[in-house]
Amino acid sequence: MIDLATLDDVPAILALANWAATNTTANFATGEEPLTEWIASWQATREYHPWLVARENGKVVGFAKSAPHRARGAYRWMAEVSVYVDPQRHERGLGRALYDRLLPTLRAQGYVTLLGGITSPNPASERLHAAVGFVRCGTYHRAGWKFGQWHDVGYWERHLQRADLPPQDLLPVREVWPAIHAWCTESAGLAVERVELGSKDAEDLIGGLNRELAAAYPEPGANHFRLEASEVAVSRGAFVIAYLDRRPVACGAFRTMDETSAELKRMYVVPRWRGLGISKRVLRALEEHAASLHVKRMVLETGTRQSEALALYARNGYRRIPLFGEYVGSPCSICMEKSLTA
Repeated sequence: MIDLATLDDVPAILALANWAATNTTANFATGEEPLTEWIASWQATREYHPWLVARENGKVVGFAKSAPHRARGAYRWMAEVSVYVDPQRHERGLGRALYDRLLPTLRAQGYVTLLGGITSPNPASERLHAAVGFVRCGTYHRAGWKFGQWHDVGYWERHLQRADLPPQDLLPVREVWPAIHAWCTESAGLAVERVELGSKDAEDLIGGLNRELAAAYPEPGANHFRLEASEVAVSRGAFVIAYLDRRPVACGAFRTMDETSAELKRMYVVPRWRGLGISKRVLRALEEHAASLHVKRMVLETGTRQSEALALYARNGYRRIPLFGEYVGSPCSICMEKSLTA
């Protein structure tokens, strides 16, 4: 079980860190660190930096946490991450499980860039970080002297938000962890509900989508925002919102084009809640709604800079087609289609 660490967990967390400090170069401490320092660190950072522990039969067998990168204000959206696992439980996927909770939590809080330092050589740690989306961004040569020799430290980075968007306000851990924990443990779920296009939740989500697209595609004629309430009426289409722990986190729509074809529109996930598979659930719900109206073919338009959207559609059976309708001549458009009868 993975959960937020409590004060009572700090001694077990420190024991794992101290083992690494005294036996490996993964931790640059040159001796055991005192409990008072780690308690002070936990107390000082836990409001905005998650400390997660993995327990087996009540015993802490691993932990992952984030920490501020630097104190100056412009760095506030960057965090350094680390993960430690009981040496008897290496190569069992525990580090990946901890990161699979930590990274979505940090994204939901609003962090933009994560850094992880890995003393070279450490192929197991490098494989883990690569597997969860980190890429190597640099090396500090002769960064530390330990066990009678110099050691380099490779730095790995992971971006959680789009580069063309301004940062969001950072949220405390307590505001996002319940939803992340519930999603990851499947104890509370995602409700995809049909709603009115003019509802406040719909307007807020569509406003976020429009601002993001306008920033990503400033070229004249590159954006196509139009969707009328009549086009998503019960007999003609649908507009849906995904609620995670009753929080509106995503939306999508489709409108019928003729008796057998429909167009997917207004697919959007709030940046904080990306990376959880929510868009796939929204897409599936819309396809099911369309099938109930006897739609046999779904088409869509997206943009050349929407790499995550393009990957989502390709994974779910969509293929590229020539530009159609209002998108003909659009400078950054890509159109795709999928048969719903397979």
